[in-house]
Amino acid sequence: MTNERLAARHYLKTNILGAYETADIIWQSDSEGTSHRTFADSFVYTDETSHTIERDMVVEDRVFRVHSVFPVKSASTPTKKMLSVIESDLEKALKNA
Repeated sequence: MTNERLAARHYLKTNILGAYETADIIWQSDSEGTSHRTFADSFVYTDETSHTIERDMVVEDRVFRVHSVFPVKSASTPTKKMLSVIESDLEKALKNA
């Protein structure tokens, strides 16, 4: 089997595209019933304000501890923030035109 086919199968199985080894994916539900994709080698915990995911990543024999923190309730989404930046840039461009 070619590398491209292996990569495609890996992507279809995990929804992760990249040239690295991944642990098995585990779907966990929070107290509100929302499912979150995590990894077998990660630790996930939630408090009143955030979801925190901790995972060790090994790169060239060096271990990096990665902490990802996501707010439980957010005032905005990444998409809304990006649209706000684009809108602001367009307004500046119109003023300078």
